[in-house]
Amino acid sequence: MRFFCPKCWDDWGEDQPICPRCGMDIRGYEASTDYVHKLIEALDHPEAETVIRVAGILGQRREVVATQALIGLVGKTKDVYIARAAVRALGRIGMPEARRFLATIADHPARMVREEVQAILAGRSNGGS
Repeated sequence: MRFFCPKCWDDWGEDQPICPRCGMDIRGYEASTDYVHKLIEALDHPEAETVIRVAGILGQRREVVATQALIGLVGKTKDVYIARAAVRALGRIGMPEARRFLATIADHPARMVREEVQAILAGRSNGGS
């Protein structure tokens, strides 16, 4: 099993109370940060599979507070699978702000992202449930 620092994303093979790289108090962070904000921070995780899984959880939970982070993720990622996962999550969350953003990327260069956006905007998708 690998452990990651939620601040610098350094990884190591054993559980640590303090990050050996950046000095973050990992135990304090775990005790003081709620689950949803941990998920939002995990959208910056270095492993694409983790980011995709986290976006899916945020969408499934319809976490409105994650809207801006998911919009930012679509804008910064070059990974089409991550972008599609973030778009699906935004579709599930369904906030007007998310729908306005999706309308701006309806012509996204990646076909799978574009088709997901168009399906959501046309009401043909339930956000990939």
